[in-house]
Amino acid sequence: MSTENDSIERQYGDGRSAVVAIIDGISTLEESDQTANLDEFSGLLYEYVDPEAINAIMGDGTGSGDIAVSFTVDAYQVSVADSGRVLVRTQETDR
Repeated sequence: MSTENDSIERQYGDGRSAVVAIIDGISTLEESDQTANLDEFSGLLYEYVDPEAINAIMGDGTGSGDIAVSFTVDAYQVSVADSGRVLVRTQETDR
């Protein structure tokens, strides 16, 4: 797992779903407790994507990385690959 000021990479698989890895990445960037906010972040995801579909498409994280999706969640750009990789980046905004 790596982290920078505006991005974080997480892995999923071995019983951990892609959605849980996404929530973990976003909550880490927001410096909040993902366990306490699991329901809050799950609700937030539903505003942008179908979390159940993400888990179904991405599978168990053992793919070749040929299947990938990217989407925006609030102030974050999320990229997920079927190889088990999740990258969450803070979007650049015009100031």
